[in-house]
Amino acid sequence: MQKQGTLLKSPVAAAYPTLVETYLHIQKDAAVETAEKGRTLIHEDDFADHSMLLLDGWVAFSKMLPDGEIQIIDVMLPGDFALIGAVNAPVAACTIEALSDVRFIKILPAQANGPEVEMEQLRSLFAGEIVRMQARTSELLLRMGKGNAASRVAYALLEFHVRLEAIDLSKDGYFEFPMNQHKLGEFTGLSNVHVCRTLRRFEREGIISHPTYTAIQLNDLDALCMLAGINLDAFRHEILIKRSK
Repeated sequence: MQKQGTLLKSPVAAAYPTLVETYLHIQKDAAVETAEKGRTLIHEDDFADHSMLLLDGWVAFSKMLPDGEIQIIDVMLPGDFALIGAVNAPVAACTIEALSDVRFIKILPAQANGPEVEMEQLRSLFAGEIVRMQARTSELLLRMGKGNAASRVAYALLEFHVRLEAIDLSKDGYFEFPMNQHKLGEFTGLSNVHVCRTLRRFEREGIISHPTYTAIQLNDLDALCMLAGINLDAFRHEILIKRSK
């Protein structure tokens, strides 16, 4: 069951003042909801006319085939915004699941509409976040369509690193990683066996390591970039895109 939480300052606010702080400045009494790891926040095809602003934790957006096979379409990280549904399209296209304990704000249409300059700025920022989501989804789909297992896993690890690094949650390639091999397989379109083999190969070659059960260390970014076909500086620009100050 989702719980209401008091509004605590999110570490994301300092990194992305244009979104989190702008919204909290406008909606000073915004209610923060919490959910535990593994909780389904909304099911595909449920009624939904709202957006989500994630303050803490990881959230997966997924689709499921009739035979039960699941594909994670995108992963929200702290500070991310997602359009779940709209007034003229009030249906959730994906199932939304908490991959870790999360804190988020549900944004109803009335809380994002209005003629005020601040509201116009807010909607512009939301639009920018949607473009960033499309950019990273395009990169993932490219690897899924044309890349092998090593390329897909390398891409996924680099994407998470780059996005977390931008909000100071990845330090020298080290970050908390709440996705198990099964979830990573759902994100990369690979079986557990392929994910396991690929990660073990990366570990044998010293490309990655696991300092703790819930964390990962990317030891060789150059090797991962080679496998994923990525220029890291260009990649940062492509999936982050400059956030206005």
